[in-house]
Parts: sequence; structure tokens; C-alpha cells
Amino acid sequence: MIKEEYIEKLQGFIFNIPATLRETLIWFISSYLISIINIAIIWGMRKNFGLDLNIINIILVTNAGFLTSVFLLLYLSEKKRKTIFTLAVIIYVITITLFSISIVQIESKTNIFAYDVYEISAMILFGCSILLGLISKYDEVEAISKLRANKAKTIKSTTIGGTEIKL
Repeated sequence: MIKEEYIEKLQGFIFNIPATLRETLIWFISSYLISIINIAIIWGMRKNFGLDLNIINIILVTNAGFLTSVFLLLYLSEKKRKTIFTLAVIIYVITITLFSISIVQIESKTNIFAYDVYEISAMILFGCSILLGLISKYDEVEAISKLRANKAKTIKSTTIGGTEIKL
């Protein structure tokens, strides 16, 4: 019985991958679009496409905003994923802490952490944010798929070309 349940969950996950990726990509682009535009403006004005602490800060603060929406999605989900929620909180706290320390570092013109710490941390936190987004969107897409499946179970007939066909 348990093996069948796992197989069913795996099939549901595989079936929902395209919808999950599409939904996450739309959510991700809408969350990061302003930041991408800001970074492009900075790069255009500097004519330098490198990363610096100011650009890392844009990434960190956008990650914090994205994680806020992940919290909301996890909170509103029927599945209360406590481990994922706890992981999201930890990533959020690390993101805000790094952002705050980097602001102090920029304004005081001192080196609290090496630049590499910010750069590597921002990329890791960015990846974790995307992963959490995928997980939380999967729950939403899975719920929508189940609603469609349950609705389809109640349909007893359909009309094709003007002819009613019993199902």
C-alpha cells in the first residue's frame, strides 16, 4: 500500500513538472524583473558588467522579497511543510543579515567580510530561493491538478461535433 502511494506521488510530481516550472518562471521573472532592470542600468552607466557589493545588495534584497512571497505561499498551502518553512526562515534571516552587514560595510567603507563571502552567499541563497519557489509552487500546481481530476470524475458525457457521447 505504501509503495503504491509513493509511486502515485512520484507520478503526480512528474506530471506536474511542466506546469510547476512554467508557474515558477512567471513568478520568478515578475519578482526579479525590477532588479534585473536596475542591474542593467547600473552596468550600462558604468560600461562594466562585473559584480560589486551594490549589485550583490540588489540581489540579496530581491531574494528577501521573493522569500517573503514563498512564506505567504507556504502559509496558505494546505500542506504545512514545516521543514521547508523553517529552511525558508533560515535563508531569509541569513539574507537580511548579509544585506544589513553589507550596507554597513559600504557606508562605513570598512571590510567586515571579504567580497567573496557576499558573492558566494548571494549565489547560494539565490539558488536556495529558486528551489524553495519550485517546491512551494509544486504544491499549488498539484492542488489545481487534483481539483481538475476530481471535477473530471463527475463528468458523465461530452459533446463532440454536435453528438453527445457518454463517458
